[in-house]
Amino acid sequence: YNGIPTSCESFTYGEVEDYIVVIPASVQSFGENTNDSDDLAARISIYPNPVNRGVLNVSILEAEPTSYAIYNVVGQVVMTGAYSDTIEVSQLQNGMYILEIESGDEKFVERFIKE
Repeated sequence: YNGIPTSCESFTYGEVEDYIVVIPASVQSFGENTNDSDDLAARISIYPNPVNRGVLNVSILEAEPTSYAIYNVVGQVVMTGAYSDTIEVSQLQNGMYILEIESGDEKFVERFIKE
């Protein structure tokens, strides 16, 4: 209490522990394209972003999308369905979401905000 603890120190109400975190140079972030030969991000367009009327419009070039999933920022799936160029998102709470669209072996990922 009111002090700077040292590593592995014990207290009456808690303890301090040190851990080493190793982050490799080739970490792939969530939503990063795995297919380097195509620029998948340039082939998807979503609008309006932020969504404030409840309908998210999706446009994908040169692909035949089959399904979608929407994730919250914690990574939980909050909505799934068959692909449509309009997705009703009015039941989602306000916040940031990640839209993932599958088309064969390709996945398109975009972030959007629901207001």
